[in-house]
Amino acid sequence: MKYQRSICMNGLLLVLMLCMGGVGLGQDWRTITPLKSTRTEVERLFGSGNDLYLANYSLQDGILSVEYSSGPCRSERKGGWNVPEGTVVSVRFEPKSKKRFAGLKLEFSEFKKVEGGDVVGVVNYTNEEQGITYEVQRGRVDAIEYLPGKRYDSLKCPE
Repeated sequence: MKYQRSICMNGLLLVLMLCMGGVGLGQDWRTITPLKSTRTEVERLFGSGNDLYLANYSLQDGILSVEYSSGPCRSERKGGWNVPEGTVVSVRFEPKSKKRFAGLKLEFSEFKKVEGGDVVGVVNYTNEEQGITYEVQRGRVDAIEYLPGKRYDSLKCPE
């Protein structure tokens, strides 16, 4: 009897761990894809945002910022993307734990390095084909930004 109770308790713990693990996996910001994900999908994962076209979320491992489209191209608007309103156009993540950029094991030849900019000492490594930029300071990743890759250039609104 004691053995059967132990098996039942272990089985119950396993079921609870699997259920809790599923919740955690469902809240992974890396599932958000520019020009594919929608505001509804993001809010299902993280709750409603604090602005009409920008939402910031304080997560356990960092800060997540999601920018949404204001709608298809219009003559009175410059720039943007020709996608429905509420479509994700960029995702930026600022991790609390800053990893070494060199330790990411990326194919560095695929990235364009841009030094300087708004903040002295910050270097951006951008892969325009994939639509990813790593913001690096003192060799550590301060932020990762995901934008639409080059293959979506036809969806850009005129400047």
